[in-house]
Amino acid sequence: MNSAMQRVVFGKTGWAIDFDGCEDIVAGLLGVFKDWGIKTGTPQSLRTPKPRARISRQLEGWHWQEIGAPKARHWDAIPPRSAMRVITDIHDAAIYWYLDDNPQLLCLHGAAAKMGPGLVCFPARGRTGKSTLVANLAALGHRIFSDDVIGLEAKGNRGRALGFMPRLRLSLPPNTTAVVRKYIEGHQGLASDGWIYLKPGSAQIAGLGETAKIRAIILLERADTGRPKLEAANTAAILKPLIAENIIRKLPMPHIFDQLHRLASDSERYLLRYSDPFAAAKFLTKIFT
Repeated sequence: MNSAMQRVVFGKTGWAIDFDGCEDIVAGLLGVFKDWGIKTGTPQSLRTPKPRARISRQLEGWHWQEIGAPKARHWDAIPPRSAMRVITDIHDAAIYWYLDDNPQLLCLHGAAAKMGPGLVCFPARGRTGKSTLVANLAALGHRIFSDDVIGLEAKGNRGRALGFMPRLRLSLPPNTTAVVRKYIEGHQGLASDGWIYLKPGSAQIAGLGETAKIRAIILLERADTGRPKLEAANTAAILKPLIAENIIRKLPMPHIFDQLHRLASDSERYLLRYSDPFAAAKFLTKIFT
């Protein structure tokens, strides 16, 4: 066995991945996953069930050998050409592996932050700035449950953190304030190829499996100018994007509809129009805390 072979064990799930000649990738993963119980070592020292994958460095890039679990969805169509891309693909594959292991869980493409007594969720809609808004909320001290995907538990309208550090696309928007730029620079994690992971203090990032009741769902709409404005939204206006951004299709559709309808009906519902993300973050802070 290659002396450069390393094993990464995701202790809370029992998964393992073997890496051949990928020391930089193994090191990078440690700054991406929160509270997954990750351990690293050699395959001999970390005796676990058969690994789910073996990733090896090759002259042209990397090879992902599937061992009982699917690789990242776009790996073959768009092969990675950087260590950061390998890490983000492992990040994305881990989401689907976790959901496969937790079939009762819905999963919403969207952001979520703990504000006051519960979660405020922002379903993803194209180019509305949810990840940037999350970075601004983090700069104001809010606890981040998600910048991209949030689990939805079947009972109690609770969101479940999947335990990933926030990931931002570079470059930052031109109207990013000096306060937020300083925060991002001070909490910069892995950064490469147009992406940056944040590493806020542990008190600001919810770990894998942490839950909180969802209190509000806010659709985002960006404007060129103007102060933040929050408008009430009806259940139908919220339900449509919830259905569109639900990334689970294995459960029966009536079950999915009923759960999302209950979530939309029982939560506060709003549309937020904003131009400046820091002004929007302060505006939301004032309302929800």
